[in-house]
Order: sequence, then structure tokens, then C-alpha cells
Amino acid sequence: MAILITVVAQSACSSKDRLTFEAKVADLRKPSNSFAKNKAASDLVEITLPGKLLQPPVPVNLVRRGEADWSTPEHAVVSIFSANVAGDVSWIVENYVPDEREEVRKQFADPAAAQRVRDYYRNAGKPVITTSAEIRGFTVLFLLGLDDDGDATFLSAALSKGPWGWKQTNALARDDTFDLVSTALHTAGAH
Repeated sequence: MAILITVVAQSACSSKDRLTFEAKVADLRKPSNSFAKNKAASDLVEITLPGKLLQPPVPVNLVRRGEADWSTPEHAVVSIFSANVAGDVSWIVENYVPDEREEVRKQFADPAAAQRVRDYYRNAGKPVITTSAEIRGFTVLFLLGLDDDGDATFLSAALSKGPWGWKQTNALARDDTFDLVSTALHTAGAH
């Protein structure tokens, strides 16, 4: 099950940090992506955005619910990852912006769905934050998890800053730019 967490936050990149993301049209996940219009499947599409590759990558260490902190995008990602590994549905819901919590609660009402997500995160290995990019006024943090066998899991999480701190949102779930950036990171097309 390919679950994509998107941590979207308002921009944490400086104006001078820029990344170019490129991917083949055939690799884009969204069939109606506007970047693919009038392009052949083998064509490359690209976009340059404020962003940076984090060197070294920032580790995501698990915390208990009482230690969760939403004061920064990185802390919010730790809470999101930890809640999903724990399979704590109320904590998972708490990680979302208030306007989206009811919909998320409905998605996790099925115990089998909650178990699949928990298993996915538990099998993701030890994640690190590898990349930050600004998309439409949000910063998306991308994670790479490596399990004990060296298998990679790519994750992202979407956060928005409010009076409650940084919380996850689905604001870019259907966004063409996010699709291109995510695909580029899955196919090593960021520089």
C-alpha cells in the first residue's frame, strides 16, 4: 500500500535555495497532470522551486504521544510518523488541521484500514527528512525510510501553520506541481 504523507508547511526555505525537479511524463502519478499536456510519455517535464536537499538528512526519531510537539515542521513530522507507527487513531487525527479532522476520522473508522496504515509505517524502517520544497506557499518535507534489508519507502507529509502549531493537511493531494515534485524525488530527478 503506497501511502504518501505530505508535510506541507509555509515556506522554511530561503529565497536563494532552489531545486529543479524533473520527471518523465510516463512516471507522473496523476494522469491528467497539466505538466504532461501535449507531451509524449518519454518527455521530461521540470519545475524549479524554492527548496533544498538536506545534507545530512534529518533523522525522524519516534516519540510518545505526550512528547508530541508541533512547534516546527520537523517536530510535526515526528508526531505524524510516531502516531502512525503506534496506530493511535486519535493521535493521527490530532495531527491534522482542525478543518480536516472529521474526514480523517471517517477514513480511519475501519479498523482494517487503520491496521494497514500502522503496518505500512512500521515497515518503513528508520526515516530521515531528505528534501524541503515550497509549493504554492507551502513547504513540503519529503522523507526516506530504509528498512533492515535496505528497501526504501518514500513519504511526505503536508503541514499548515496555525495557532495550533504545524498540522498535517491534504491541501496538495491533487496538485499537479506536488505530483511532479513527488515523482521527481521517487525517480532521483531533483537537483
